Amino acid sequence: MKTIIFLLIVLSQIVSAKVTTAKYEVSYGIFQTLGIADARFETRDDDTYSIRIEARTTGIAKLLSNNRVEVYESHGTIVNGKLIPEKYNKTRRTNSKKTTKFYTFDHRKKTVLKEVIEGKDRGDKETNDFYAPEDILSLFFNVKQYMKLRQNQVLYAIGANKNNGRIDVVFPKGKELERVAKELEIEDGVFVKVILNDRIFSSSNGELLINLDEDGLCEKAILEDVLLFGDIVGKRIE
Repeated sequence: MKTIIFLLIVLSQIVSAKVTTAKYEVSYGIFQTLGIADARFETRDDDTYSIRIEARTTGIAKLLSNNRVEVYESHGTIVNGKLIPEKYNKTRRTNSKKTTKFYTFDHRKKTVLKEVIEGKDRGDKETNDFYAPEDILSLFFNVKQYMKLRQNQVLYAIGANKNNGRIDVVFPKGKELERVAKELEIEDGVFVKVILNDRIFSSSNGELLINLDEDGLCEKAILEDVLLFGDIVGKRIE
């Protein structure tokens, strides 16, 4: 279920506005829709922002995951059009368990404090194993800054893989661009390959093919060749 939830989060990066909302769904081969995500992005006059995404499993995935729901939030400031996170938190809950992880950024000291709450048990605050200047939500919003130049980037984010948070953003060219456009079945927009550097199902690096519109809004994404049933496909429905 981790892959379904993560793809929902990737899909849910959204364009700048005072308040913007969007809805995405993920399907997997013969199982059809397995998850839905509702996203909300808000900016304020004091150049602060907040992002909230609630991703929930549906259908057979809801049954197999014990009604799993995950809520992600990012809060911070906007500097020269770029989101700079100050706080990031993730809540995962099922019918039987709830876990919340809180992250607080200190960009001057290049550290991130982490606190975990399991049910009613609050853990001690500790320094995260690595520092990253972004969280997974702010990172996918900020990707649009590289769209015009089509610059490949190595980025790091809290909430990505546990080792170092590395995510590679690649803008395919030539025959690879043609292949990606064909796989996504879309002709227009910007095509991006996102490498999560984390083993997801049969993909050793977790490679996602993503189509963005000219404003940076994700229209469709594919995690290719998953196990026996083909691709996991995510798309915007509202």
